Amino acid sequence: MKVFGLVILALMVSMLPVQQQVEGRILIDVGHSSQDVQRILNDVVDYLEIKYYYVEFTKTIMYLDPYDVLVIAIPTQPFTEEELASIKRFVENGGGLLLLGESGVLSSKNVEDFNVLAGYYGIKFQRDVVVDPENNLTLDKPYPEIPIIENFANHPATRNVQRIFLVSGCSLQLSSSAKKLAWGGEETYGDRLSEIYGYGGGSYEPGLEKRGEELVIMACAESEKGRIVAMGDTSLFRGKAASGSPWPQDPLEYLDHKRLALNIVNWLSVKGKIERASELIDEAESLIEQGRYQEAKDILEDLRSISQQAEDAGTTRQVAVLLFIATKGAEADQLVTEGESYLEDLNCEEASIYFEEALTIYRSIGDEERAEKCLDLLTECGDTTALLQKADLLLEEGKELKGEGKYAEALQRIEEAKPMYEQLEIARRVDECNTLIEELQEYVKGKQETEEVLRRNRLVLAVILVITTVIIAALILWRRSKRYEEIYPPPK
Repeated sequence: MKVFGLVILALMVSMLPVQQQVEGRILIDVGHSSQDVQRILNDVVDYLEIKYYYVEFTKTIMYLDPYDVLVIAIPTQPFTEEELASIKRFVENGGGLLLLGESGVLSSKNVEDFNVLAGYYGIKFQRDVVVDPENNLTLDKPYPEIPIIENFANHPATRNVQRIFLVSGCSLQLSSSAKKLAWGGEETYGDRLSEIYGYGGGSYEPGLEKRGEELVIMACAESEKGRIVAMGDTSLFRGKAASGSPWPQDPLEYLDHKRLALNIVNWLSVKGKIERASELIDEAESLIEQGRYQEAKDILEDLRSISQQAEDAGTTRQVAVLLFIATKGAEADQLVTEGESYLEDLNCEEASIYFEEALTIYRSIGDEERAEKCLDLLTECGDTTALLQKADLLLEEGKELKGEGKYAEALQRIEEAKPMYEQLEIARRVDECNTLIEELQEYVKGKQETEEVLRRNRLVLAVILVITTVIIAALILWRRSKRYEEIYPPPK
């Protein structure tokens, strides 16, 4: 009964889904804000968990070692010296820090407290409201305080992000240690005086009211082994807390907000990825072996910056070699795709240029399978050079297989090469193929005859063995019966 129970348990475990590798561990501070941060960010947390991030909320900031990313959103309570020291140590050891501001909620004093932390990394949250009277979101009416942002730096945190908006967000002021990731358009500016946005108006200082490209709304920095991203708005990631009039859907669902959130945590979760570097390298190698060069390239580009930041020379060198192969492979794949489009239009001359370039690249990275595909495509274009290369490749493979004793496979290769040489009218090669084909046919025939003889011999041996076994068994039985009669003679 116990064994039966163990079998049932094993079957149940085998039916469970395979556990996906956690991409990173995120801790969100909810203890320093007067806002319900957990409710505000609840939907984005659900989205990140779907993407295999583990997320927790906390009211205290002390023990951060198990986490990869710490999120601090619209704090209205100052941090203690112990908390600030804990955050600094976390970042120095490779942790990622996401700082999210919000206009209105951050009073002058709140901003000063928040800027003590942000200032460590060359970032300062401004007391303004980012507005745009022209390019803004229209709900029940146009909202200048919900400006649409379309200007982004070329950075992993903003990869493939084209449009987002802020909801009464504030701007950032940067020192030389921080870099801007997103900024305003021509009509976007930071309003420091208006009283309608929740903080009662600020003091007007023309030097601080930035416009256009000078109006930074998202920035990043790096400190020791860690990374920091700061943004002047939290509401673009709001979920159910912002539903209702006039919003037809939650801000998180608009434009590229989800992509931005995922990009940011991907870039910030450097600590966990350093620990997983060897696994990521193995994954990239596997993708390269499968010819999935672009996927491998994406992994390796992120891993390159991680390994460089971690000052891991061995990993950096390994990544550099693999990245070169993946980049070249992806380039060759693109050339083949473009060549095939010309081939479909029957423009063989142009198609051949792309296929020949791709062929050279594939051979340089050792991808013989795709190199052979390029030769086939060139042959389709009527390229006699490609046809000759294809025939030579088959002939050489046949010779190698013959040397390995794989006669049937060798014969197949040579028989494929022969008509190509005939088409090219290279008599010397045709004769060589004929000679090899005759030899290989003899080898194959001889091998088949040998195998037939061996099979018959095994059959005869098996029959003899059976007969011998039967005879021996009969003799043993006869001897036993004879001895029984000697011991117990029949009555007279």
